[in-house]
Amino acid sequence: MPVGFRVIRRSSRPDAALLKGFAALHTADLSDAMNRSGTMDRGIKPVFSPIRRVVGPAVTISAPTGAFNMVKIGMEQTQIGDVLVVNARGALNGALVGGNVCRGLVHRGLAGLVADGAVRDASEIQQDGLPTFARGITTVMGPIDGPGEVNVPIACGGVVVNPGDIIVADDDGIVVIRPSEAEEVLVETAKVQASHDAVQPILLRGEVTNIAKIERALRDQGCTFVDG
Repeated sequence: MPVGFRVIRRSSRPDAALLKGFAALHTADLSDAMNRSGTMDRGIKPVFSPIRRVVGPAVTISAPTGAFNMVKIGMEQTQIGDVLVVNARGALNGALVGGNVCRGLVHRGLAGLVADGAVRDASEIQQDGLPTFARGITTVMGPIDGPGEVNVPIACGGVVVNPGDIIVADDDGIVVIRPSEAEEVLVETAKVQASHDAVQPILLRGEVTNIAKIERALRDQGCTFVDG
Protein backbone atom coordinates (compact mmCIF):
# COMPACT_ATOMS: atom_id res chain seq x y z
CA MET A 1 0.00 0.00 0.00
CA PRO A 2 1.84 3.14 -1.19
CA VAL A 3 2.18 5.75 1.52
CA GLY A 4 0.55 8.97 0.35
CA PHE A 5 -1.43 7.36 -2.47
CA ARG A 6 -4.23 5.16 -1.16
CA VAL A 7 -7.97 4.98 -0.66
CA ILE A 8 -9.27 3.42 2.53
CA ARG A 9 -12.89 2.34 2.41
CA ARG A 10 -14.81 2.49 5.66
CA SER A 11 -18.39 2.29 6.86
CA SER A 12 -18.26 3.04 10.62
CA ARG A 13 -19.70 6.37 11.72
CA PRO A 14 -20.76 7.91 15.04
CA ASP A 15 -24.17 6.93 16.33
CA ALA A 16 -26.97 9.13 14.96
CA ALA A 17 -28.21 9.88 18.48
CA LEU A 18 -24.75 11.18 19.40
CA LEU A 19 -24.68 13.45 16.36
CA LYS A 20 -28.14 14.75 17.22
CA GLY A 21 -26.79 16.06 20.52
CA PHE A 22 -24.66 18.58 18.59
CA ALA A 23 -27.42 19.73 16.22
CA ALA A 24 -28.24 22.98 18.02
CA LEU A 25 -24.88 23.77 19.61
CA HIS A 26 -22.90 26.84 18.59
CA THR A 27 -19.27 26.41 17.61
CA ALA A 28 -18.22 29.18 20.01
CA ASP A 29 -19.71 27.29 22.97
CA LEU A 30 -18.08 24.06 21.83
CA SER A 31 -14.72 25.81 21.48
CA ASP A 32 -15.04 27.18 25.03
CA ALA A 33 -16.02 23.78 26.37
CA MET A 34 -12.98 22.20 24.67
CA ASN A 35 -10.54 24.89 25.84
CA ARG A 36 -10.11 26.04 22.22
CA SER A 37 -8.89 22.63 21.05
CA GLY A 38 -10.43 21.26 17.88
CA THR A 39 -11.15 24.77 16.58
CA MET A 40 -10.06 25.42 13.00
CA ASP A 41 -8.38 28.70 12.21
CA ARG A 42 -10.60 31.46 10.86
CA GLY A 43 -8.89 31.36 7.48
CA ILE A 44 -11.36 28.63 6.58
CA LYS A 45 -14.68 30.46 6.38
CA PRO A 46 -18.11 30.24 4.78
CA VAL A 47 -18.15 30.67 1.03
CA PHE A 48 -21.51 32.41 1.43
CA SER A 49 -23.50 33.80 4.34
CA PRO A 50 -25.79 33.19 6.09
CA ILE A 51 -24.92 29.53 5.96
CA ARG A 52 -26.76 26.50 7.32
CA ARG A 53 -25.31 24.83 10.40
CA VAL A 54 -23.36 21.66 9.62
CA VAL A 55 -23.16 18.60 11.87
CA GLY A 56 -21.86 15.29 10.58
CA PRO A 57 -19.04 12.74 10.49
CA ALA A 58 -15.93 13.49 8.47
CA VAL A 59 -14.81 11.73 5.34
CA THR A 60 -11.24 12.94 4.92
CA ILE A 61 -9.18 13.59 1.81
CA SER A 62 -5.52 14.53 1.60
CA ALA A 63 -4.83 16.22 -1.74
CA PRO A 64 -1.37 17.76 -1.41
CA THR A 65 -1.31 18.91 -5.04
CA GLY A 66 -5.06 19.54 -5.28
CA ALA A 67 -5.70 16.52 -7.53
CA PHE A 68 -9.33 16.58 -8.69
CA ASN A 69 -9.51 12.83 -9.28
CA MET A 70 -8.48 12.19 -5.66
CA VAL A 71 -11.23 14.52 -4.45
CA LYS A 72 -13.79 12.73 -6.60
CA ILE A 73 -12.77 9.27 -5.42
CA GLY A 74 -13.13 10.57 -1.88
CA MET A 75 -16.61 11.85 -2.71
CA GLU A 76 -17.52 8.31 -3.70
CA GLN A 77 -16.80 7.16 -0.13
CA THR A 78 -19.41 9.52 1.36
CA GLN A 79 -22.86 8.69 2.66
CA ILE A 80 -25.91 10.82 3.45
CA GLY A 81 -25.14 13.24 6.26
CA ASP A 82 -21.35 13.11 5.91
CA VAL A 83 -19.04 16.13 5.82
CA LEU A 84 -16.29 16.03 3.20
CA VAL A 85 -13.07 17.49 4.68
CA VAL A 86 -10.20 18.15 2.27
CA ASN A 87 -6.62 19.14 3.03
CA ALA A 88 -4.97 20.87 0.06
CA ARG A 89 -2.36 22.54 2.28
CA GLY A 90 -4.07 25.91 1.95
CA ALA A 91 -3.30 26.26 -1.76
CA LEU A 92 -5.37 28.98 -3.42
CA ASN A 93 -4.08 28.82 -7.00
CA GLY A 94 -6.51 26.10 -8.10
CA ALA A 95 -10.02 25.09 -7.07
CA LEU A 96 -10.63 21.68 -5.55
CA VAL A 97 -14.30 21.73 -6.59
CA GLY A 98 -16.76 23.99 -8.35
CA GLY A 99 -20.47 24.49 -8.72
CA ASN A 100 -21.25 21.28 -10.60
CA VAL A 101 -19.42 19.09 -8.11
CA CYS A 102 -21.14 20.78 -5.18
CA ARG A 103 -24.51 20.33 -6.88
CA GLY A 104 -23.79 16.63 -7.02
CA LEU A 105 -22.88 16.62 -3.34
CA VAL A 106 -26.19 18.29 -2.48
CA HIS A 107 -28.12 15.54 -4.25
CA ARG A 108 -25.88 12.91 -2.72
CA GLY A 109 -27.11 14.14 0.67
CA LEU A 110 -23.92 15.53 2.17
CA ALA A 111 -24.19 17.80 5.19
CA GLY A 112 -21.35 20.04 4.03
CA LEU A 113 -17.86 20.56 2.65
CA VAL A 114 -14.78 21.91 4.44
CA ALA A 115 -11.68 22.65 2.35
CA ASP A 116 -8.24 23.84 3.40
CA GLY A 117 -7.82 25.14 -0.11
CA ALA A 118 -9.90 26.95 -2.72
CA VAL A 119 -13.23 26.41 -4.45
CA ARG A 120 -14.87 28.22 -7.35
CA ASP A 121 -18.36 29.13 -8.60
CA ALA A 122 -19.37 30.53 -5.23
CA SER A 123 -22.65 31.95 -6.52
CA GLU A 124 -23.66 28.55 -7.92
CA ILE A 125 -22.74 26.84 -4.66
CA GLN A 126 -24.89 29.34 -2.78
CA GLN A 127 -27.78 28.83 -5.17
CA ASP A 128 -27.72 25.06 -4.63
CA GLY A 129 -27.27 25.52 -0.88
CA LEU A 130 -24.41 23.18 0.02
CA PRO A 131 -22.83 24.57 3.21
CA THR A 132 -19.26 25.11 2.01
CA PHE A 133 -16.30 26.39 4.00
CA ALA A 134 -12.99 27.08 2.25
CA ARG A 135 -9.77 29.03 2.61
CA GLY A 136 -10.41 30.93 -0.59
CA ILE A 137 -12.23 31.33 -3.89
CA THR A 138 -10.59 31.26 -7.30
CA THR A 139 -11.56 31.03 -10.97
CA VAL A 140 -8.96 28.44 -11.98
CA MET A 141 -9.56 24.71 -11.67
CA GLY A 142 -6.77 22.68 -10.07
CA PRO A 143 -4.94 19.72 -11.61
CA ILE A 144 -6.80 16.54 -12.53
CA ASP A 145 -4.19 13.95 -11.60
CA GLY A 146 -1.91 13.66 -8.61
CA PRO A 147 -1.32 11.79 -5.38
CA GLY A 148 -3.50 11.78 -2.31
CA GLU A 149 -5.24 9.70 0.34
CA VAL A 150 -8.81 9.10 1.43
CA ASN A 151 -9.99 8.32 4.96
CA VAL A 152 -6.68 8.94 6.70
CA PRO A 153 -5.91 11.48 9.45
CA ILE A 154 -5.38 14.90 7.88
CA ALA A 155 -4.61 18.45 8.95
CA CYS A 156 -7.28 21.03 8.18
CA GLY A 157 -7.28 24.58 9.48
CA GLY A 158 -4.54 23.72 11.95
CA VAL A 159 -6.52 20.82 13.46
CA VAL A 160 -6.13 17.06 13.11
CA VAL A 161 -9.24 15.51 11.55
CA ASN A 162 -9.71 11.76 11.65
CA PRO A 163 -12.21 9.84 9.53
CA GLY A 164 -15.46 9.74 11.48
CA ASP A 165 -14.69 12.76 13.67
CA ILE A 166 -17.73 14.94 14.31
CA ILE A 167 -17.65 18.21 12.39
CA VAL A 168 -19.73 21.15 13.62
CA ALA A 169 -19.63 24.29 11.47
CA ASP A 170 -21.62 27.51 11.37
CA ASP A 171 -21.14 31.20 10.57
CA ASP A 172 -18.73 31.55 13.50
CA GLY A 173 -16.34 28.75 12.57
CA ILE A 174 -15.60 25.03 12.56
CA VAL A 175 -14.98 22.66 15.46
CA VAL A 176 -13.82 19.03 15.33
CA ILE A 177 -14.83 16.55 18.06
CA ARG A 178 -13.53 13.02 18.48
CA PRO A 179 -16.44 10.59 18.94
CA SER A 180 -14.70 9.07 21.99
CA GLU A 181 -14.80 12.52 23.65
CA ALA A 182 -18.20 13.60 22.40
CA GLU A 183 -20.21 12.77 25.52
CA GLU A 184 -17.77 14.70 27.72
CA VAL A 185 -17.88 17.65 25.32
CA LEU A 186 -21.69 17.67 25.45
CA VAL A 187 -21.59 17.80 29.25
CA GLU A 188 -19.04 20.61 29.31
CA THR A 189 -20.92 22.58 26.66
CA ALA A 190 -24.09 22.36 28.75
CA LYS A 191 -22.11 23.93 31.61
CA VAL A 192 -20.96 26.75 29.32
CA GLN A 193 -24.54 27.40 28.24
CA ALA A 194 -25.74 27.35 31.86
CA SER A 195 -23.14 29.97 32.80
CA HIS A 196 -24.34 32.16 29.93
CA ASP A 197 -27.95 31.77 31.07
CA ALA A 198 -27.02 32.70 34.63
CA VAL A 199 -25.66 36.13 33.67
CA GLN A 200 -28.61 37.17 31.52
CA PRO A 201 -30.39 39.11 34.33
CA ILE A 202 -27.18 41.10 34.93
CA LEU A 203 -26.79 41.86 31.22
CA LEU A 204 -30.43 42.91 30.92
CA ARG A 205 -29.83 45.45 33.69
CA GLY A 206 -26.97 46.89 31.65
CA GLU A 207 -24.39 45.93 34.27
CA VAL A 208 -20.84 44.69 33.60
CA THR A 209 -20.39 41.12 34.81
CA ASN A 210 -17.71 40.13 37.35
CA ILE A 211 -16.50 43.72 37.69
CA ALA A 212 -15.58 43.45 41.40
CA LYS A 213 -13.49 40.34 40.74
CA ILE A 214 -11.81 42.01 37.78
CA GLU A 215 -10.96 45.13 39.79
CA ARG A 216 -9.40 43.01 42.56
CA ALA A 217 -7.29 41.17 40.01
CA LEU A 218 -6.12 44.39 38.40
CA ARG A 219 -5.18 45.86 41.78
CA ASP A 220 -3.23 42.68 42.59
CA GLN A 221 -1.35 43.20 39.30
CA GLY A 222 -0.40 46.74 40.32
CA CYS A 223 -3.10 48.73 38.55
CA THR A 224 -4.04 52.02 40.25
CA PHE A 225 -7.60 53.37 40.24
CA VAL A 226 -7.95 57.16 40.45
CA ASP A 227 -11.31 58.74 41.24
CA GLY A 228 -12.00 61.78 39.08
